[in-house]
Amino acid sequence: MNVEEGLEFRLLDELDDDWMPLWGFVAMVSGFRGWSTTIDTVAGVIRWFAESGLMTFGALANNEVGWEEWDVDIDESMRRIAEGHGTSQGYLHATKREDLIWCEVFRANITEKGQRRLAELEAQGMTWDNTIGPFETRSGLL
Repeated sequence: MNVEEGLEFRLLDELDDDWMPLWGFVAMVSGFRGWSTTIDTVAGVIRWFAESGLMTFGALANNEVGWEEWDVDIDESMRRIAEGHGTSQGYLHATKREDLIWCEVFRANITEKGQRRLAELEAQGMTWDNTIGPFETRSGLL
């Protein structure tokens, strides 16, 4: 899978700010690849980030930390995101794309490797403002 550097930067920047839900990935990938981008393509980007060691999988938890990492492999994590986990439905249960806005099946967390990669991209001059995707405007997706 090829992930554009601008998209990589944007996702890492979001991950560094807070745990990112599925909809964050959908919106960012769509900003770079168009609103007709399939959820399978978005899932491929999520898998790429995990396989690259830039993020880990988890979910919001009812604990004092607020987030809990999943102690499962990438394949099981991707299955959970697709089919659902716990009380949350996965993206395969969405009847329309907008349903994914409320999908809380998982939240991704940046890793130390992801933070280092983000710093490298920032050192190259990448910022939120100069990495806007071709299908995005300052007020949202085209």
